[in-house]
Amino acid sequence: MKRFTWVVGIMLLALAVLAASCAQAPPAAAPPATTPPAEQPVVTSTEGGLGAVDTQKSTVTVETTQGPQTFLITPNTALTLDGQACTLDQLDALQASSGENFNCVVIYDGLGDVLSVNVSRVPPPASVTGTISDVNIKESTIIVKTAEGDKVYHVDQTTGLLIGGDVISLELLNALLESGYAVPPATIIYATDAEGHAVYVDIPSLQNLTQGTGTVTATDVAKSTVTIMTDKGERTFEVNAATGHFLNNQVCSLDDIQAAIDRQDMASCDVIYYTDKDDNLIYLDATHIAK
Repeated sequence: MKRFTWVVGIMLLALAVLAASCAQAPPAAAPPATTPPAEQPVVTSTEGGLGAVDTQKSTVTVETTQGPQTFLITPNTALTLDGQACTLDQLDALQASSGENFNCVVIYDGLGDVLSVNVSRVPPPASVTGTISDVNIKESTIIVKTAEGDKVYHVDQTTGLLIGGDVISLELLNALLESGYAVPPATIIYATDAEGHAVYVDIPSLQNLTQGTGTVTATDVAKSTVTIMTDKGERTFEVNAATGHFLNNQVCSLDDIQAAIDRQDMASCDVIYYTDKDDNLIYLDATHIAK
């Protein structure tokens, strides 16, 4: 009897274990909800010359190429002068009394809050006189022979490139040199920085250099000629390897110019050209073609 009771107990225990294992497990706890990180404001910057500093309104004005921009300075704005911490009062006093030029970089976020204003002195320009011996269109540089040797200066769209007070292009200067034109010594006003950026290149007037305008009406690739309708009638010029001819700011061929004529891009569009004392074509600028 005891053995029977013991066997029944074992069976009941097994059934209980089986029933417990078949019971539905409780659902797993859902992972805690996570909050997405807050989107960081976009940080941007504005650069230009340091303009007015107003300590009463706590503002700094930057003279940019798009015009003056004024920024509100807060206690959280970091101010530096030549890499050293400074105050708005110091910037105001410096701007009012020094007569120097300063570059200004303002860094601010997408909400318009100014994070930092970094001011640095701009080295005063220097000047040298020498003969321009070479032009590199690709690198936008000129080589000038000076008393101290050859100097390389960078010329870009901000450089005042002048001949006899008239603004010219680097391409025209290159064409003059390529044609063997006697370009007189120039005065170069340049920034004394690592790049040697030319602020002004002032060349005296060139004798026997004539500027004309007209409309390109035809080209002859076989004969290497271009025909221009001027106010005095049509004129045909020979184009050789030394002639500078440009289309849309790019060095072009007579085929390119003829293709523009065929597309009627050149219709009713004045081009600028230069001739020497022998009436040879030195430079043809077809940059301003009609679209």
